Amino acid sequence: MASFDSVNYSIRPSKSVQRAIVFQGLRRIFEVMDLGNAIYVGFGSIWFTDFVQAHKLLDIDDMVSIEANEIGFRRATFNKTYRTISVMEGRASVRLPDILELEGYSARPWVVWLDYDSALDEEVVDDMQWVLSNAPPNSIVLFTVSATQNAYGKKPIQRPKRIRALLGDVVQDDLSKDDCMKETLPKTLADLMMDFLKSEVADTARPGGFIEAFKLPYLDSVAMVTLGGILPAKGAAAAARALVADEGWTGIVGETIEAPPMTLREITTLQAELPAVANLTRERIQELGFDLHERQVRSFQKYYKYLPSFAEIIA
Repeated sequence: MASFDSVNYSIRPSKSVQRAIVFQGLRRIFEVMDLGNAIYVGFGSIWFTDFVQAHKLLDIDDMVSIEANEIGFRRATFNKTYRTISVMEGRASVRLPDILELEGYSARPWVVWLDYDSALDEEVVDDMQWVLSNAPPNSIVLFTVSATQNAYGKKPIQRPKRIRALLGDVVQDDLSKDDCMKETLPKTLADLMMDFLKSEVADTARPGGFIEAFKLPYLDSVAMVTLGGILPAKGAAAAARALVADEGWTGIVGETIEAPPMTLREITTLQAELPAVANLTRERIQELGFDLHERQVRSFQKYYKYLPSFAEIIA
């Protein structure tokens, strides 16, 4: 079953937080680098949520969505939100080179977000390698994969071997099963995939190199990780590196984003406590009349500004 048949990706709260952080970072990059004629490339599915953000927040007009599913392609073509979105049918491995061949597209920077709902596999690794080697200068690249543990081996002891087979020499020989458990795999995968991206760009000898900009593990019903960075032209590398090194940069997080499922009343009650100098505590939540786990309290306080607003309207 195609993922669009079971999940509305526009309303997953942790995914929404992750997307908001990504586009906040992209806006800052656009302010520093000359990306006024950028092209957006991604998997819009039938929702096109990130395409709407790219158009509204980054002022990108020319966008390409790749859709491998036959029915999904027809639905995406019907549902595309803007006239300037081109929907291409086929797998990314086949269609990405076709995009590069479009008139003028090889000379313009890309914002490319390959947002897979599946686990890292050989095809995804090949797609990442192609993008890192072929995306034009000043492109920004992002990749999202599932970090659900069973996708890398049903038994924890199997997972280090599988990850090493996919990512090669960046995976240390002593990667243990403890690094690949349900709780630890998202961070392990995020760190190793980032090492892989850096290594691949180093091997291609791109003049501006690769600048790590996004590392965002997140959890809704399944664990996911988003990794990305900047492929600057040589003259833009210093400015891009300074931007990401700034203490105000939010694209790299140390703890998995886990937006707690909350009612509108709970959200409104907690928002009235923020912003606050001190951290919210579970005891304070209990005083307000309900309860959350400690990690949910931390996550809400850290990411409440990014949470989407949902409401059901009954006519």
